[in-house]
Formats: sequence, C-alpha cells, structure tokens
Amino acid sequence: MVYEIDQSGKIEQTERDTVLAAVNSKEYSVIVIAKDKRRLQESFRLAGKPEIFIYAVFAAILTKLIKLLASKNVIIDKEYSGQTKIIEKMIKNLDEKITITWKTIGKKSLAHELAYKTFKGKQRANKRLTYEEIWPKAIKIAGGCLNSTTLRENRHSAPAYKKIISQKTKKSRYQKIGS
Repeated sequence: MVYEIDQSGKIEQTERDTVLAAVNSKEYSVIVIAKDKRRLQESFRLAGKPEIFIYAVFAAILTKLIKLLASKNVIIDKEYSGQTKIIEKMIKNLDEKITITWKTIGKKSLAHELAYKTFKGKQRANKRLTYEEIWPKAIKIAGGCLNSTTLRENRHSAPAYKKIISQKTKKSRYQKIGS
C-alpha cells in the first residue's frame, strides 16, 4: 500500500508547530511542537551544522512517521524541491527498504487536509514527537558529520561574574564568583 505524505508548518518556522500526515485507507499524523524545533535548531547550531538542520529534522520525522505505517512505499509532497536527493539519502541511511516517490500533492489531497486540520488543532495527532526522540535519529541521519565535542553538554563556560555595588560609594565593580 502506498501512503501520501504532506507537511503543514515548515521545519524552519520555529515559532509554530510542524505536522506530517500520511493517508491511504488509514490516516496517521505526527506533530513536533515549536519548542522542540527550537531546541533541535540550537543543537545543530552548537554542533556546527546549522545548514543541515531543516533536512535532517525533516528526514528524522519522516522516518518516525513511516515506522508507524504498515507500508514502506510512500509518496512525499515536494516541500523542499531541489533538496529531495539529500533528504532521500538521509532517510536511506536509516532504512534502505523505504521506497520514496517525490510528487507535488496539492491542497486537494487527503494528506494535505489531515495535516492542515491537525496543524490548526481541529484534529489530534496520532503521536507527538519530542526532542529526545528526534535528536538521536537526526544524529544518525547526518551520517556522523555532527561534531559531538561542540555539543552543549560537552562544553565548559567561562567563569561567571556578578556585579557588586558598593553601598557607600554606589560605584560598581565586577567580582569573580567563587574568589
């Protein structure tokens, strides 16, 4: 069985949620809230690869959605035309059995309708994907090009300073905390 997949709310629009919906005789949709997208974007920025944020996250969400489906044969709306080969390669890094066809689905498709209704809150998504579910997939999809030494948890910040104002002179000076 072939599923049509459409998106509502672009990945790069981090101020709003993103919904991916798949339809044939059954309907499935997943949602990623804006807060999680901003965390993902920041993680890619800290890893030194902000340019692949959109495609790696889109591919990670797609693989999570396809995993919910009974079929590995999908038709995906061309959301990011010109980048379809990159996205397809990222997906194939995780699962070579997935067969992808890229096509302009249009606003009259059932997949678009489901994605839009879910995006607007008129229908509930089958699953909400979180940062914790997407980030490990995105790392695998990126093919190891993310530098783990620059991730936030592996970095140490400079010493913190606090501002001290003298009560008598009202002059401010900076003092190193912990000294």
